[in-house]
Amino acid sequence: MMLKTWESICEDFIEATSYGYGDLEEGWHLKADLSKKPPTYMKFKDAPVQIQLEKPEFSEVPSLWDVLQNRRSKRNFIDKPITLNQLNLILWGTQGITADLGDYQVRTTPSAGALYPIETFMLINNVEGLEKGLYHLNVQDWILEGIKLGDFSDFAFDVTEQQEMTKKAAVNFVWTAVIDRTLFKYKERTYRYIWWDVGHVSQNFHLVANALKLGSCTMGHWYDKEMNKFLGIDGRKHLSVLMASVGQVEGKDWLHDRRPPKI
Repeated sequence: MMLKTWESICEDFIEATSYGYGDLEEGWHLKADLSKKPPTYMKFKDAPVQIQLEKPEFSEVPSLWDVLQNRRSKRNFIDKPITLNQLNLILWGTQGITADLGDYQVRTTPSAGALYPIETFMLINNVEGLEKGLYHLNVQDWILEGIKLGDFSDFAFDVTEQQEMTKKAAVNFVWTAVIDRTLFKYKERTYRYIWWDVGHVSQNFHLVANALKLGSCTMGHWYDKEMNKFLGIDGRKHLSVLMASVGQVEGKDWLHDRRPPKI
């Protein structure tokens, strides 16, 4: 039997998740069995470190139009920590709950069906007041959960095929998707929606980081299998979907970082 090429596999995916007139039962997405809805929030109650985050302090920032005009991917990080409040602002800008609507809560980023499949893990390397290690954001209780403590900058470097910015970043973000949160309602379309959801999260990540005059850069190149194993997730029902780095940069590098990216 001839093995399929990756191009044909991708084409099959597009075909399998595409709809035409008459393909769907009317109102199909409104008939999801809510009794099968999985938990919206993930928590590591046994994490050795639990840090309660307060509401972040919102400092004066440039206008939205200035932030958009000056947005750049910047990866020339310097050895200077970011503050816990800066990290808190980035987390709030990407996952912060802004209203409780009873059956669900809405956040600073949109999500298909307000189902929020995206989880935030962080390899923290240089944040004031925090030990180095692997952390997870408990969104519901707004707690930083320290899962593994230690210096994982070498791991970040190796798992991204030696992208230098990961060793010097204050924080390397790893966003993951819990498939079942969206799958119970949107079926095969889920495998499109999770990428849109993480795109919303990463765009807010860039905007907040740039507003804080921090360098930020997302990356799509990492060894998924090794990362999933490191995080303790199965890579199928729960998988890593995007990485990003953030850190301090020199003033002269604020608007210009001309090094070609490694995609």
